Amino acid sequence: MPIVRATGVLLGAAAALCACASQMATEPPAGVSLAGAWKVDHDAGDDPQKILEQMRAQAYKIIARQQQQQQSAPPPRTRDGSDVPPLPDQSTVEDPAPAGAGAHRADPLRRSPMAHVIMQSIDRGEFLTVRQGPEQFVLDYGTSLRSFTPGAHSVVSAEGGVGDQTSGWKGRAYVIHVRAQSGPDVTEEYSLSADGKQLLMKLHIGAEELPAVTMTRVYRPTTETAPRPLPSSD
Repeated sequence: MPIVRATGVLLGAAAALCACASQMATEPPAGVSLAGAWKVDHDAGDDPQKILEQMRAQAYKIIARQQQQQQSAPPPRTRDGSDVPPLPDQSTVEDPAPAGAGAHRADPLRRSPMAHVIMQSIDRGEFLTVRQGPEQFVLDYGTSLRSFTPGAHSVVSAEGGVGDQTSGWKGRAYVIHVRAQSGPDVTEEYSLSADGKQLLMKLHIGAEELPAVTMTRVYRPTTETAPRPLPSSD
């Protein structure tokens, strides 16, 4: 069940993109290294499922508000004063099933770009190996790998199509920012805790069809081996 997008995010102008990129350093401060093998500490960070439940509750409220507005609005009329018949499939919100025993409501987050970003982060798994070099910053999840060039920007796949990606160092944190052409702005920030014993990942999703969301995941050092995809042969 899709929900109506409350705000739109357009592709940033070239000048704004350059300004953002210029704030990203190509090298970390002296002595700062995020490299290592890490595993999610579920008790220390935010619970993604609870965040999704909060988003789902917000979506139901938006849907109910839209339905009330639609019901209270006077029906459109033709020039002769008669009602205009509704066109099929024009609503972007499916009516939830009526409340009652056994009633089932479609999930309003099924087509939510913001929820998709959260679920994509969950699907990467519990393990993360960070490799840090002067020309490359790598996030290796075992089953997938993401590679970035500090200080560079590029066009990448994003929710809703494509987006402009910039990444680099901001102080002691490595930051990845994607400004989507049609979808939410997404920022990931990787840094060490104050004692240097934990890796913190802060995911911020800009307001789109729902209010902005921030999720923090905490990783601890691990000697476990991240899962690897099995080799395939034809």
